[in-house]
Amino acid sequence: MIKIVMATNNNGKIKELKSMLSDNFWVMSQREAGIKDLNVDENGMTFEENAIIKANSIKDIIRNSAYIIAEDSGICIDCLNGYPGVKTKRAALEELNLQATDYERNEFYINKVANNNNRKIVWQTVIALIDLEGKIKTFTGEVEGVVAKEQAGDNGFGFDAMFFIPQEKKTLAQLTDKEKERYSARKIAVEKLVKYLEENNL
Repeated sequence: MIKIVMATNNNGKIKELKSMLSDNFWVMSQREAGIKDLNVDENGMTFEENAIIKANSIKDIIRNSAYIIAEDSGICIDCLNGYPGVKTKRAALEELNLQATDYERNEFYINKVANNNNRKIVWQTVIALIDLEGKIKTFTGEVEGVVAKEQAGDNGFGFDAMFFIPQEKKTLAQLTDKEKERYSARKIAVEKLVKYLEENNL
């Protein structure tokens, strides 16, 4: 059985990966692997760099005893030159000087693009995998949409209420859970990871 340690304690993420892999894989959280919460300095310039930084922080502890998976994600707004990018979680905090709620953060971004016709937004997730030999491979998932003119929907969190999907004529927060599966950058990245693991008989 192949052991995989995920750089997270999010039970939902652990359960999702377990459900997509065969019984040949044993997936565990960092807590289950005996690793306490880590204070990782995510100073990368890209989501890929930050995912690798997180994965390496686990590798430094468990060495080569398991495969390691870590991820980073966020939104990139076209007319703002990809902002907030890797600063997705802290941009509003830095500029507004407050611990903003999801609603306040979304209003912050909506106001930033108010006078732009190009409202394209990309949600990107990158998953980094470190194998037993220390080799690194990454998997990327992307979903495109536009920044909504106003927030809508209550079936979501984070930026869901401002992320408008043109073909659905709804924000992510207005979609059902089933519909949202078609527009999950994380799921796209996870599916690529799973395909790689299974096809390579790791």
